[in-house]
Amino acid sequence: TETRVTMAWLSRGTLLRRCARLAVATGVVGSSAAAFCKSNPDGVTQLRSHSYPLVEHSHGKARVRVLRVRHHDDKDTVQEYTVATKLFSPLYSKVFTKEDNDRLVATDTQKNSVYLVAQRSSATTPEGYGIDLASHLLREYPMLTAVEVVVQEDLWARVQAPGGSHEHGFVRTAPEKAVAKVRVRREEPDKPIVTSGITGLTVLKTTQSGFTGYLRDQYTLLPETEERCLATEMQLEWTYTEGGASDYAAVRTAVRGSIMQGFFGPPKGGVYSASLQATIYDAGCMVLAAAPSVSTISISTPNIHMIPFNQLKDLSGAPFNDDVYIATSDPAGTIYCTVAREA
Repeated sequence: TETRVTMAWLSRGTLLRRCARLAVATGVVGSSAAAFCKSNPDGVTQLRSHSYPLVEHSHGKARVRVLRVRHHDDKDTVQEYTVATKLFSPLYSKVFTKEDNDRLVATDTQKNSVYLVAQRSSATTPEGYGIDLASHLLREYPMLTAVEVVVQEDLWARVQAPGGSHEHGFVRTAPEKAVAKVRVRREEPDKPIVTSGITGLTVLKTTQSGFTGYLRDQYTLLPETEERCLATEMQLEWTYTEGGASDYAAVRTAVRGSIMQGFFGPPKGGVYSASLQATIYDAGCMVLAAAPSVSTISISTPNIHMIPFNQLKDLSGAPFNDDVYIATSDPAGTIYCTVAREA
């Protein structure tokens, strides 16, 4: 902290002189070349004593945000994406090992391609847009062997006004997001490998949940119960059968609907959850039955704990009546499963 405060009061000239003296003292530059600290591309560029094998590498751009607005006669539509690209080429090993940037597609180029393809693409799903972007990069740069694109969609819901749906008004539905990961390979450019997902799907039911029959020993403090709240922030990821999906939006709707039905049950009465583990396995099986193009579904459900506030009786004399809880997500149980169409 003292160093940061002292540096903040030093003038630019003083900093440069100190930097120059340090460069001379460490041998980075000679005294005659150290009038100022500045880049020296003709000086030392490598410090390693041995070159070990480079076993894996990639090159990409992350956190590129783009909003695509389409103006129709009766209403506007929007898609907001956060995009990450990753390029693969054996030629790029020399960028790491030989300091040779020849034919390297700059990350600025990748960023600009995100916006270019957003305008050209007719896709309205993260999967479709990801395929178009990956295909564009593979087509434009023949040195690439594969392209990976991850697209995260921030969801906007149309405003429902007293007179009906708003023509151009939207409300963010955070924290839920739609996600797609696309890989397109040079040897099979027309067969993209697609993985879809949902993050931040936060759900709560206030009854029809319990947890009993688990191992109890001297370290267990958790009481058994057949009446509790059940809440979680779901992360879903699904893969596709060979041939993929003809309508990614329809598959996403079917997956999300099945997960909701499995978690909550019917509107009247719901469905009892003996454990979050049993509930998400049941929901995963429902997904595979409802969406034939889905090959596997992975479900991650960290708990959002609703802890009974039993101290009410001490405060007011009124007992806890399954009505007041301490809401907390830390620490959280982590429950995960993958359900597959075939083992």
